[in-house]
Amino acid sequence: MKIKNKIIGISSLLCLLILASCSEAKLIGSEVTIFPSFEIEEPYTIIQTGSSFTDSGVKALSGTDELPFTTSGTVNTATPGVYKLDYSATNADGFDGTAFRYVIVVDDPDFIKTSDLSGSYTRDTNSAHVMTLTKVADGVYHADDVLPTNNIAVFVFHVSGTEVIIPRQSSRFGDIVVDPSDVSDSSGTISGGGDISLNTFIGCCGIFARNFLKD
Repeated sequence: MKIKNKIIGISSLLCLLILASCSEAKLIGSEVTIFPSFEIEEPYTIIQTGSSFTDSGVKALSGTDELPFTTSGTVNTATPGVYKLDYSATNADGFDGTAFRYVIVVDDPDFIKTSDLSGSYTRDTNSAHVMTLTKVADGVYHADDVLPTNNIAVFVFHVSGTEVIIPRQSSRFGDIVVDPSDVSDSSGTISGGGDISLNTFIGCCGIFARNFLKD
């Protein structure tokens, strides 16, 4: 009987503790923050070498509230190439957001706008290695893999009848670059038949040469 009474006593004490704990519990308040978003026209802009460029900027928003933003990056209209402008904004709760614009400076904008490099390209020494280019905008393509079969997807920019550029982009293998003005010995060339040769710099491992034949 004593043991039974002790068990009942302990059980009653636990119940009281649980009830006391529940009665003292407080609801945890939650807050909702709206991360910065951006409205940007023509994220990919083609201009002619030697012309003027005025950055129209972006509209940075947190919900319906407009936020101030900062811009980094420059455009050299005297030199053909691909230039990136980065926009940053911070909401009232201290959360950051970013957006970008690529400015493509070329000698012949009309040629770039009317050209189409999209399609499948097969490596000359291995038919199982295929790179597919999908057109995103005039002069801008998404490559599903510049080093098959590693699934290294990047944006490729068509800058002349004989050249493509891959500006610095990140990947799980490190930065990817095909731009001799950024990484010497990297290059992207287009042959008369539309084949593409890439000397791609990959951050982890150096430069890889691949020749792709247009299917």
